[in-house]
Amino acid sequence: MADRILAGRYRLVRPLGQGGMGEVWEARDEALGRPVAVKVISMLAGGGSTADEARARFLREARITAALQHPHIVTVHDVGTAVTAEGSTPFLVMELLRGEGLDAAVRRGPVDGVEAARWGGQVCEALAEAHAAGVLHRDIKPANLFVTASGRVKVLDFGIARAADASATDGRLTRTGLVIGTAAYMAPEQARGYPEQSSDLYALGCVLFELRTGRLPFTAPDTLGFLTAHLNDAPPVPSSVAPGLSPAWDSLILRLLAKAPGDRYGSATELGEVLRELEGQAVPATPLPAPRPGHPPTVVEPEAAPAAPVPLDAAVTVTAAQHSTPEAGGRPELSRRGLLLGGAGFAAVATAGIAAGVYLGADPGHDAFAWSHGLGERREGWDQPILSGTRCFIPAHDGAAFQAFELADGKHLWKRDLDLEWPLSGNSEAAAIDDGDTVLALVQLPQDRIAMLYVLDGATGKTRWKRELYDEDDYSLHVLDRSGLVLFGNGDPNRQTVTAFDARTGKERWTQQFDDSGTIEGIGDMALVGSKALDGATGKQLWDRPGMNLYTELGQRISAPQRTDDAVLFHDKVTKRRVDLVLLGARTGKEKWRVPLSEVTTVAPGSLEEEDPPAAPLSGTTLLLPRLKGERSRPTAIDVRTGKEKWTFKGGAPTGDRAPEPVSTPDGFVLPTRDGVVCLNADDGTERWRTEGGADLDIASAGAYTMVRHTRTARLFQHRQTVRVLRSADGRTLWKGEFTASIGKSAPLAAGRVLAFLDPQETLRAIRLTG
Repeated sequence: MADRILAGRYRLVRPLGQGGMGEVWEARDEALGRPVAVKVISMLAGGGSTADEARARFLREARITAALQHPHIVTVHDVGTAVTAEGSTPFLVMELLRGEGLDAAVRRGPVDGVEAARWGGQVCEALAEAHAAGVLHRDIKPANLFVTASGRVKVLDFGIARAADASATDGRLTRTGLVIGTAAYMAPEQARGYPEQSSDLYALGCVLFELRTGRLPFTAPDTLGFLTAHLNDAPPVPSSVAPGLSPAWDSLILRLLAKAPGDRYGSATELGEVLRELEGQAVPATPLPAPRPGHPPTVVEPEAAPAAPVPLDAAVTVTAAQHSTPEAGGRPELSRRGLLLGGAGFAAVATAGIAAGVYLGADPGHDAFAWSHGLGERREGWDQPILSGTRCFIPAHDGAAFQAFELADGKHLWKRDLDLEWPLSGNSEAAAIDDGDTVLALVQLPQDRIAMLYVLDGATGKTRWKRELYDEDDYSLHVLDRSGLVLFGNGDPNRQTVTAFDARTGKERWTQQFDDSGTIEGIGDMALVGSKALDGATGKQLWDRPGMNLYTELGQRISAPQRTDDAVLFHDKVTKRRVDLVLLGARTGKEKWRVPLSEVTTVAPGSLEEEDPPAAPLSGTTLLLPRLKGERSRPTAIDVRTGKEKWTFKGGAPTGDRAPEPVSTPDGFVLPTRDGVVCLNADDGTERWRTEGGADLDIASAGAYTMVRHTRTARLFQHRQTVRVLRSADGRTLWKGEFTASIGKSAPLAAGRVLAFLDPQETLRAIRLTG
């Protein structure tokens, strides 16, 4: 192949490396008269699915690497296709690097602190650039880190990188369940099929351990041994392997090798800053040994290490354990036997440069998570997260405990356990206002059932103030978020007292008494007490509609009202089986319009269960009413200001009793149909986009983003949950994945380009959306 010219321009001079997928050649760009490196994927000359997959991986590498312009990432000059005697073969043209791979430096023994910190810091700069673009490398190891003759590190081989933006990789290109990486450097969550940005930092921690000590943190005879160790074993303290290492190095490396991603450094940028500090404190560096005389310029291809490369289609396959989430906390350890006897989900890994196949998690694969945090085990688990501003607060079911996070970067702000109980077992009474600056929790003392209001600082979790309420019968938290007031009332059936406190300071703002009782509810800047509406700021009564059945008795669970610009939407239970939707003037209580909403299921006397009326989502000034047997056979949109019909959806209704309710987006509605999901424009009902669905369809809205989950049959007796995050405006897929179990426990929350949700394993997961 030497002296062959590709595409009439690139003359191949001599081979630099060969691996399982192909070869890297030193070449000359005849058009520009400069030396270059050309990567040719030899297996693509053949045909079949293996060649197609390798071609797709190759094109992905070219696209991703070319988009990442950075001094510490190898530069891509060109990509093309050469017609050879064997067939059509794509090739990639890169800058020609002179120096050696970091694996060569590692083979000579431990590296001093200055060089290790400098090289590690440069890798962090490259990773920060990639992560900012939504790209994970997924195979950081010495063979993929090249040290040039000038001492600059270049990160190579983005062929198995994955972009969070599906368009950056033309969708999922790996085989079903394929998780690629190198076993000796693989983070626990990546081994389980959940790679995230922190996984690259874990791999870099393994590299730094190897640089400073001369050996890997874990040793094993084969792939399964490495995976078992990464999943279960605590790494040795570096200074116990290489005496003389400073406590700072021990601390840095052990933090990077933490099993839980949230226990590592928050970002590559943060880690780079710590490494730069270490570089300044370290002993003067020993100069990097120059390449031996006659040593050719080199671009190290990651599969080039073995003397006898193993092609992907010759990979060994074994069976291993099923897992759906990456967090180590609270999980049984995975033994070698456990890995061999469990599940089915393919993962291609490499150990000591040799490709191998392992059935790992049965997870078919997904785009990367940005970050995740295991919340830890509690008896009843954790509740729906509360979003306020960019902060996320998660209360626990079984006690007054909280955790707080910044959604943008996954920073764990605080964890607080009040050592008290919620007023009603299994129901957390908590709220957050002021863009996450203030958190409120209504709890009770375990022994005497005295209600306590705790107000916490949203940034630190510290108590700002607390108050005993003594109102034994009012165990609900009512917050007027617009005015920052919290309402409480007593349970006296003959005389109702309502008090408003300033949530920020604890000062009492007003008190009102009424001769009859009624349920208290806060909505916008209004307080509703039974049939009466009060001005939230002053407590002054605005109106009273005694004939209006605004709320129902215990056990008749009618949803709370919604506030529009100058009116309030109520559910009015007209008869035992009929609920109407009514719009009242917010300041006058005057009825503007009334439409039938639904029929309610009759329940046995004394039962605490009754079916909620269906959703009537609101988007802008358009309200979508559900089907109503005999009166409204199709979903119908009305103008919320007038009650007049705007349009009717004529699509097919979903079958079965478990069809999800429609949800609203900023300017539209997402509805289930017979064959999937459709998004309609709120103003005129025109179709914006549609996507396929399946059994157990679920739709959740997070403002500008829509999450669609459904189950499909992958093989006989195998069911997988397909999850997609779509841009609500046009239906573009921003993130997707397939899982062997449900990943959704809570509704998704969105802050900027980050979407987060709580999964059934009590792990808070975040997706960074780049589209």
